[in-house]
Amino acid sequence: MATAADVAAFRSSQTDVVTLALAELVSWWEQLLSLLTGDVPVAEMESFTADLVATYGDAAALAAADWYDELRLAADVPGRFRARMADPPPEGQAAAVARWAVGPLFGGQPDPQQALANLSGGVQRLVLQPGRQTIADSVDLDPADARWARVPSGATTCAFCRLLASRGAVYHSEEDAGGLANSYHSKCDCVPTPVWPGQPEPYDVDALLEEYSAARGKAGGDPKAILAQMREDLGIN
Repeated sequence: MATAADVAAFRSSQTDVVTLALAELVSWWEQLLSLLTGDVPVAEMESFTADLVATYGDAAALAAADWYDELRLAADVPGRFRARMADPPPEGQAAAVARWAVGPLFGGQPDPQQALANLSGGVQRLVLQPGRQTIADSVDLDPADARWARVPSGATTCAFCRLLASRGAVYHSEEDAGGLANSYHSKCDCVPTPVWPGQPEPYDVDALLEEYSAARGKAGGDPKAILAQMREDLGIN
């Protein structure tokens, strides 16, 4: 079964991939701005972003597939299966992120630092996307009735992620997840983690469920109201 240490080690490996991607992004960005004399080359930014997240997204997906296979072997579940690597984000998705991110470059007072911050957050999320999707897709295809849990990690976890994590290892297909479980915000540290029958989750699900239940008891059944109550109760975003 996956342990908290396993999750932390995998998260560290994914963080290393993101760090390399962001270092390349910053180097390219600084060179681009130093040569910029006219209109902002949005098409070039779109193309670079798509290529960048495809390259490093493949690395994230490969690491996720290896991790899945290692955990499955250690779990000694029946049947033969190898994790399936997910594809990189579509070029159109990367291009849309780039167009949004560079918005601060336009207008009366261009703000290159804010544009870079926007783009860095988008790149981080897109680079991690194939790794996360690799886990979800592999769970869906695994004949050993695997599920996955959204495991919180890092210094802080937002209310939205805590709510999803409070469900434990229940996620299988996108239909089971209701679409929300596969949503990740920029700088999100959550790790989708495979769990096979009879295994516990590698984090305290009960504590998170208590937080959710307490908020629901005060706010009622509306998800937005529950999230707002969790933010108030826990003093988090």
